[in-house]
Amino acid sequence: MISEASSLDYPFIEKVTRQNMAHHYAQHRIEWNDEAHASGLAATDNYIVRDDDERVAVIRISFNQRHLYINDLQVIPRAQRNGIGTRLLDHAMSLARARELEAVRLCVFNGNSAKKFYEKLGFEQVGEQGSVLRMECRV
Repeated sequence: MISEASSLDYPFIEKVTRQNMAHHYAQHRIEWNDEAHASGLAATDNYIVRDDDERVAVIRISFNQRHLYINDLQVIPRAQRNGIGTRLLDHAMSLARARELEAVRLCVFNGNSAKKFYEKLGFEQVGEQGSVLRMECRV
């Protein structure tokens, strides 16, 4: 079930993001910044997926007048490849359609296997900046 996150979910969001992204941060020589992560949580709309009563995934989104931005999408490792990420992306696309936006955008590290997942769901690479690939899916 997808539901809006509360501040009580923030420790889970930080933990799953840190765990899932540790390899990519190390590979690209980026240091984790607690303060930046906390301020980012406050600036985004955050949704949690629960399986029974356990938190298993998060999507963090923001908007401008033309686009919905996926700031983060994380699924705990043992719940991956079960359709949860697809459900979260479908949720984001529904929100974008409801707001009559042009596209959903996201960034992914170059070399991250998630790129293939996003491409399978209709996202295309539209740019590259350093080690980050910019992707977009028209609504």
